[in-house]
Formats: sequence, C-alpha cells, structure tokens
Amino acid sequence: MQMRHQELRHDGASLEDPPARSDDPAVSRVLQLIHTRFAERLDVHALAREAGVSRSVLCERFGKAVGEPPMHYCGRWRLRQAAIMLRDCDRKAGDVAYAVGFGSEEAFSRAFRRHYGQSPAAWARQARALRPAEALPHQQVLSCTARDGTRLAWSSVGAGFPLVKTANWLNHLEFDWESPVWRHWLRELMRHNRLIRYDERGNGLSDWDAEDLSFESFVDDLESVVESAGVDQFDLLAISQGAPVAIAYSLRHPGRIRRMVLLGGYARGWALRLKGEDLARREAMVTLTQTGWGSDNPAYRQMFTGLYIPDGTPEQLGWWNELQKVSTTPVNAVRLQRVLATIDVTAMLPQVKVPTLVAHARNDHVIGFEAGRELAEGIPGARFVELDSANHVLLEHEPAWAHFLSAMRRFLGA
Repeated sequence: MQMRHQELRHDGASLEDPPARSDDPAVSRVLQLIHTRFAERLDVHALAREAGVSRSVLCERFGKAVGEPPMHYCGRWRLRQAAIMLRDCDRKAGDVAYAVGFGSEEAFSRAFRRHYGQSPAAWARQARALRPAEALPHQQVLSCTARDGTRLAWSSVGAGFPLVKTANWLNHLEFDWESPVWRHWLRELMRHNRLIRYDERGNGLSDWDAEDLSFESFVDDLESVVESAGVDQFDLLAISQGAPVAIAYSLRHPGRIRRMVLLGGYARGWALRLKGEDLARREAMVTLTQTGWGSDNPAYRQMFTGLYIPDGTPEQLGWWNELQKVSTTPVNAVRLQRVLATIDVTAMLPQVKVPTLVAHARNDHVIGFEAGRELAEGIPGARFVELDSANHVLLEHEPAWAHFLSAMRRFLGA
C-alpha cells in the first residue's frame, strides 16, 4: 500500500495534500506565517497584528476561508511537519517537538497521539518501513526578509557544493515537493549538492501582498535568500524568467557565482520579443487571466499548461493546472505577467564573466528557441545545448531530460 494512503487521518487530510490557501489578504498573510514560522511562538493576537486586523475579524474570516480557527490549523500544521520529520529524518521525538514549536516533549507526544493514534516513535517506525525507496528527504521551509520588508519562503536540502535555483513561473515550495513535474528535478539536483530554492514574492509561500513586483525586486529576492542561506560561493541554475535575474545578480556580485546554467531563458521579455499575431495572443492571455485564473473550471489554466508541458501525462497536466490555482492570485498572475513582459538584460550580456551553460528546447512554445540562442551568443564564451523537446519544463520520461542532466553535470563538475 502506498504511504499516501497509510497517512490519512479521520478527516481525510494527508501529508501530501497542498497547504490551505485563501484569496482573503489577511487570511493569506496568516497562512504564510503559519506555514513558514510554525516553530516560533505564535498566538492569535500576534497573527491578527501581522495581518492588520482585529482578533475577532481574523477568527471570523479565517474560519470562513479555512474551516477552522487559526490556532487549530497552526496546531495541525505543526503536527504535519513533525510527522514528515519523523518519517524522513532520523530525529528523536524530543528534537522534533522543539523543531515544530512545542514547549515540551510530553505536550508534543500527547498531541501527536491524539492526532495520529500512535506515539511519535511507533508512527515513525511504521512510516519509515512503508516509505518508498526513492522518496524525497524532509525539507524544512524557512523564511527571510527582503530589503523592502517582503517575507520570502526558502528551503535547503541535500549536502555538497551549494546549488541555488532561482524562482520561475510559478513555484510553491510545498506543493512542488511531491510534484510529478518537479520530483525528478529535485531528486537529481540534491543528489550531489546542497539545493537552495525559494518562492518569489507574489506566489507560493512568500508574501502575496508585496507592493513591489518588479525586475529589481526579483533580483533583490535572490540576494536576500543567498544571504540568509549563508553561502559565499555557489553554482546557479536559472529556468525561464530566472535567467535574466541570474544575469543581473552575476554583475552585482562578481565572484559569488562559480558556474551558471540557464535553461529556457531569455534576455528580453515577451512584449519585446513577440510581434504581430504572437504578441496579440499573448496579450489576450493576460486579459483572460483577470477572470479565468481563480475559477474552479481549469479550462483557462489549461491554456498555460498546454504551452508549458504539452507532452505531459494526465497526472502531470492536472497537477500543473492545480499549481497555478494554489500558487498565486488572479491579480498577482496579471501583475507578474506584466513585469515579465518588459524585462530586458540585453545590454548586460557582454559583461557576464561567469562560465555559463545555456540550454533550450528546440520546440519550446513558451520561450522561443531563438531567445536561447540570443542568450548564448550574447554571453562571452557561453556553451549552448540544443534539446529535442517541446516542453518548457523537461519531463522525466523524455530523452531531453537525460541529455540536459548529463550536460549540466559535466559542466558543473568541470
């Protein structure tokens, strides 16, 4: 029996279910705090203060959106994180208790037994025995603050030379972890490295209500995460919009990046690259985002999914549809697309000093192949790898994934 079914509670919740979300700004802010700062001493008064509403208003709006009071949800979230730690890490119950915010091992054990029906030690033995051999290890989601006060969620897993992955459209640290689209990426990227990744402002577990959504703020997000992670030198993997962010960062911080890999990237945003009917279609998609993004009907989101992973399996296509819904709001989806439209780092390309590998899928429907060539030709000494694929995010079952992975490992290992 799959571990997923063994972990079901009486209310049907699973460790792999996506975290709660809400379009209510105050509730969304509180959920972000609970998801990223659960180890801290949180109470309803502090949560209400952070959300900018009264205690009574928060409880009413949170209960309506999530179905339970904020501290009940916080308690369940702490126990869920504890269960993941017990399953994936060789840690004692006492260590786990304090890591998820309990004041004592005794209180943690009582709460865990009530919730899961077993002691932490008994549950851990059963869970580890049933865990698939290729299951990903536990990740702890941390948080840091950008210069403008925006809170960013980031994680670090694995060991070895640091490999930082820039944010792309779209990420969700928790939801991506069990993803049929990203699972093989995460498994391989952490195989030989300490993998550091983050959710960009406006999406995922980072602040959704950030006032500043701009290219400059995206570069600042990368700077903030790198500093919080405490790495002096690292390799950098940038996919899609992450490529111009990586390029700008490399010029601001010479010597920090050892080697840089850009996949499916571009120097100029879509409003500067596209022309005629292609530009008109892209503008129409932005217009439709305003009404279609948050709908329960996935038909609109399927347009994006079909562009990003046209060769995806039904499971992968369904997951990508859901990712878009849980990762950001319709308003932010429009704002992000507008920012990405006008990015232009063309003038920066000749100044890049970092050894760079550029890879691009030949039939990429999101970022045209010529955008990848432009990057490779503009960066002095860059190596270029052409991939036989139509997927913007490479899928595990296609030969292009093995081709890219081999090329990246050779390059980073040189």
